[in-house]
Amino acid sequence: MNIFIAVIVGIAGFVLGRATKKSLAPSSPEEFEEIQQASQYALNERTEDRKEKILEMMEQAVIRHEELKTCNIEEERKGIDRADVEKLLDVSKNTALSYLDELELDGKIQQIGRGKGVYYMLKK
Repeated sequence: MNIFIAVIVGIAGFVLGRATKKSLAPSSPEEFEEIQQASQYALNERTEDRKEKILEMMEQAVIRHEELKTCNIEEERKGIDRADVEKLLDVSKNTALSYLDELELDGKIQQIGRGKGVYYMLKK
């Protein structure tokens, strides 16, 4: 009896899967291109939003540094590092570096140092 029910459920799942697949697939190359463009637009928007968050965090770091300076407290590091971006955006190391590289190429930030001590600051 259990095998019979399993076979019926399997056949029903197969039929429903085939019907769903056909209804979700683009009906024409133009529709596929529209979906692809919409996806690329959404991805670009998310990237720009994330880069803006990084810049806002850097602006806050500058403000914090200036406040500490007025209290005669000197920070060793004046900017943010890759790990800060990872935590802010909940992204991988490579994604964080990619955002920082893009911002550097855009001329909005500058990399200070190399290796373990590297950090990034807003470009003056």
